[in-house]
Amino acid sequence: MFRVTAKYQITIPPEVRKDLGIIPGTDVGITRKGDKYVLIVKPVKELKRKWRGRFKGGMTTDEYMNEIRGKAG
Repeated sequence: MFRVTAKYQITIPPEVRKDLGIIPGTDVGITRKGDKYVLIVKPVKELKRKWRGRFKGGMTTDEYMNEIRGKAG
């Protein structure tokens, strides 16, 4: 069992996150199935599809970060 915080949040245990492929940014939902509630996880491939093409033009992640934040240094 999990304890609900004052903000109505729960922590998903690491083994469950790993089994379900949950990473930061993963969309999850809760649905009712009879007398139980079920956690629905949107596949990681959907998250990857959302971000696909963001670095087109051969820009590396470091180059992109330097562009939006300014070069460190």
